[in-house]
Amino acid sequence: MAELHVIGSLVGGRGFSLANLFCKWSLETGSNFRVLQGTSQGQTHCDFPNADEMAVWSHPIDVHYALKGIEGWPRLRLEVWGIDQFDRCELAGYGCSIVPTSPGMHEICCPAWRPSGTLREQLSTFFLGGVPTLKHKEVISSSTDRYRLQTESTGDIHIRLCVLTKEFARFGVQC
Repeated sequence: MAELHVIGSLVGGRGFSLANLFCKWSLETGSNFRVLQGTSQGQTHCDFPNADEMAVWSHPIDVHYALKGIEGWPRLRLEVWGIDQFDRCELAGYGCSIVPTSPGMHEICCPAWRPSGTLREQLSTFFLGGVPTLKHKEVISSSTDRYRLQTESTGDIHIRLCVLTKEFARFGVQC
C-alpha cells in the first residue's frame, strides 16, 4: 500500500478576542486511509500571550497513514477555545485546512470563524457571555452544509506541516 506521513506542528493563533487560548485538533480522513502510527487528534496547552502577540502552542502533529487512493484526503479540523475573565471556556473559533497533497514543507494560515447566531443569541452573548457553538462538529470540515451558517471571522491559526509520500507511483496513487 502507498503511505503518507504528516509531520508538523500547530504553531499558534493570532487575532482572537480571548487571550488565554488552546486548540483541539483532529485529522479526518475517508475510508481509504488507515492510521499506522501516531495520533490523529489532540489538544494543545493553554497560552496567555501579551497584548497583540500570537498565542504560541508549538504542538506536534505526527501521523503515518497507509492508503488505497486519495479519496478522503486528510483534513485538519480545528477548534480554538479560550478562557474568559470568569474562568469559563468559550469558543474562539473553528477552522479547517486540507493537508497539502504535494510532498514537502508547508506553512498554512487557516482562517477561523464561529457562528454569529440569531439576534437573541447575540444579545445573550453580549450580556451573559458564552457564544453559540455547533451541535454537529462534522459541519466544520464538510462544505455541503456550512454555506447555510451565519458566521463571523475570529482570527488565524498558523500551522507548519511536512508531507512525505511513499510508493504512490508504484501503487498507482496520483495526486
